[in-house]
Amino acid sequence: MATRQNIGDILMGFGRISQEEVDRALEYQRENGGYFGEALIALGVVSPKEIEWSLASQFDLPYIFPEADSVDPEAVELVTPEWALAHLTLPITKTGSAVTVVVDSPIRSEAVDKLAQRTGYEISLALASSSHIRELIREVFARTPDESRAERPTPISLEEGLALTLSAVSEAFGISTRGRRSIFWYDDGGVIRRRLLLPQWSPQLDAFMEPSPSDRIEGRDRAVFSGRLNRRGMVGSVNVRYLADASGEELLIRPVEEAATTDPGFSLPPDGIVSEVRLLARAGAGRFIVTADPMDLGHDVLPKVPDVLLDPHWRSIYVHDQDRSVSERAFSLRLPEEEDQWAGELNALHGFRFDVVTVDLQGSPDAWLAEALGIASVAFVLWPAGADRDAARRAGIRWELNIAKGSDDQLEWSLNPVS
Repeated sequence: MATRQNIGDILMGFGRISQEEVDRALEYQRENGGYFGEALIALGVVSPKEIEWSLASQFDLPYIFPEADSVDPEAVELVTPEWALAHLTLPITKTGSAVTVVVDSPIRSEAVDKLAQRTGYEISLALASSSHIRELIREVFARTPDESRAERPTPISLEEGLALTLSAVSEAFGISTRGRRSIFWYDDGGVIRRRLLLPQWSPQLDAFMEPSPSDRIEGRDRAVFSGRLNRRGMVGSVNVRYLADASGEELLIRPVEEAATTDPGFSLPPDGIVSEVRLLARAGAGRFIVTADPMDLGHDVLPKVPDVLLDPHWRSIYVHDQDRSVSERAFSLRLPEEEDQWAGELNALHGFRFDVVTVDLQGSPDAWLAEALGIASVAFVLWPAGADRDAARRAGIRWELNIAKGSDDQLEWSLNPVS
């Protein structure tokens, strides 16, 4: 049986590092712990991608760059988006009883072993960078399971189509009609999704939109107008363009950003974190503790977190126990000073069915956390960075959103499973 080469030998064999650099990395590893590859990265000797490629070579695994459109939907259905993000592991192909899973490290195989036990499939590994896997997970789960196929045979209603645009935070969507056949399409992060549309969509659009589109396009082959569109109770401004000729009709609708979406006063999170938070929220796993460095930063940013991470039309409530700055979009409620009244106050908010709750409370979380999480399906709870996470885990919170102020006063955002 061939002896597996270590990463140092592989990189030296390709002339990428010297023996002196190997010795430096070994000394760093002895003093700081961790893996040898991590020591090389920390010393600036090699890049993370070079270590990932070396790991693939060391374990005789393919190092791949899969695209979302090439991922097998049946393989993806074996896991949830939360599980995939938590383990940076995604099934990408399924053939018979065999599944290929892309991972960011062959060393951390516990998640893959559990997947094999749960599904009974034979698992083959492929390696990709952690950043590529995260992006792949976001893109794959942004679509519904059947949307990777050309079209579903069962048409959807216009109301269902509009709901899809909300989930995807679509910047454009529309309707194409040829004869008796209508297609609802929408932009899903740069990918156009298409669904067959049920007949009689035009009267429904008139009911959802003011002014009535039919009044604006009747007898015309060109029209441009604005209006207010109701999508599952979320009403917003849209711009509309209409084209028609003998071959059919085209309707293009673009939501307009509301004027209230102004600069929040701090640097925004990367698009990747925004996508992942929205993905977890849609998957029913949108409960987060929010840690900040310094802590005062958390008090300032927390009320505006829903504004920058979620759809601005979501109804949010900010619950706190001290005078704090608030967001114009969130309803704000200050609890009484007596902590023994908090549970009752929080419980009374459950019936309002808010979409999002942000919580900035002092005292022991065990006394109020469960009631606070019951206010909305998506929750952001400010948590002292050094505080024990056990109460959060017991309450079902699995994700930590960290906000730190960098040396240039720009905010640095990160999202990770609760440790």
